[in-house]
Amino acid sequence: MIKIHRLMGLKTFVKISNVSNLSDARYCAGMMVDVIGFNIDPTSDSFVSESDFGEITDWVAGVEFAGEFHNATEDQIRETVKKYPIDYIEINNLDMVEQIGLLGKPLIVRLSINSREKLDNLKSTLSYLDELAKIVILKSDNSAIFEEIDTLIGFYNGNLKILKGYDIDTTNNLAKFPGLALEASEEERPGFKDYGQIMDVLELIEED
Repeated sequence: MIKIHRLMGLKTFVKISNVSNLSDARYCAGMMVDVIGFNIDPTSDSFVSESDFGEITDWVAGVEFAGEFHNATEDQIRETVKKYPIDYIEINNLDMVEQIGLLGKPLIVRLSINSREKLDNLKSTLSYLDELAKIVILKSDNSAIFEEIDTLIGFYNGNLKILKGYDIDTTNNLAKFPGLALEASEEERPGFKDYGQIMDVLELIEED
């Protein structure tokens, strides 16, 4: 079996979510992305099946895999994780963190910070997650608080790796952040793909 090997490097940690095709997986691995995420949530209409996951991941090397869950129950996550050879479990429900953490896989927790209340509570939330998770992805649609979230990331000194998953603007110095979270798009047809923002960002933070 032929595998694509990574030849370049990136200036900061990168995770790509929602990967569902070989084109994305091979491109991201070749660009030295750190983690590729797959939607393996059985409650989702667009989840990646076991067979598709195997066919994609068999062709890439040098990258870790995350299984992403959105609305699944603890029992559904527990059963699904047994079927996929993943390196991380990604969830977006704080109430599940302690129980899912018992499954023996490092946790990625995805947080939506869209209100002033969520922002005000973010420090305490990160403190709670500090010994329970490995990576936290911060998402936000509220442009009024982007700069404040940036500042909080800059001053954070705990054990978590914090990934910026909002306001990914190629005019900014993205390499200054400890990590970035980007999202893949659907393939137009097999072998034909417009990488769009992913290509723009990865080329921007590529090592000289």
